[in-house]
Amino acid sequence: MSGDTTRRTSEGGGLENIREASDAVEKSSKSVAVEKVRERWRTAGAIVVLAVTSVLLVRVDGYLSIDAQVFGGITILMLIYFLATLRSDVRME
Repeated sequence: MSGDTTRRTSEGGGLENIREASDAVEKSSKSVAVEKVRERWRTAGAIVVLAVTSVLLVRVDGYLSIDAQVFGGITILMLIYFLATLRSDVRME
């Protein structure tokens, strides 16, 4: 019984971790960026929704109202945050 537990713990470590690390090294920066965007799909979706809302507010009101400015400002701030953190994550990989 104690031999079984020794085998189980030794199976968890080893070559699997090395393979994963070598796969990460072989990835291009574009594939890493696409992977990071997929991981952050909620933030990307929120940016798209805010941008569409801003455009629709301008079209409905016919001018740049306070609401459209607020939604546009939040959209720009979220986009800057998203791009800055994405850039740093791609550099770290």
